[in-house]
Amino acid sequence: MTDYTTQDRMRELIDGGEAKPMLVGMEVGPTFYDGRWWYVPVEAAEDADYRPADPEQAESFDKLSRRAEAVDRVQAELDERR
Repeated sequence: MTDYTTQDRMRELIDGGEAKPMLVGMEVGPTFYDGRWWYVPVEAAEDADYRPADPEQAESFDKLSRRAEAVDRVQAELDERR
């Protein structure tokens, strides 16, 4: 497994359905691919590569992802009622 993925390559993986961004529509952000979370470090340059998250970051991304999914479910229910 590689220790980086370019932003262009990650976009291809997302567009092809192989990778799933935490927040749909975000240009760059935590993305689940190949069984682990990938992210662009905050301190990195704008066009920096994605790096695999360490275990602590991955746990945080898992929690945030579950929250985002819960919000999406609530929003879908509200949309159905309209």
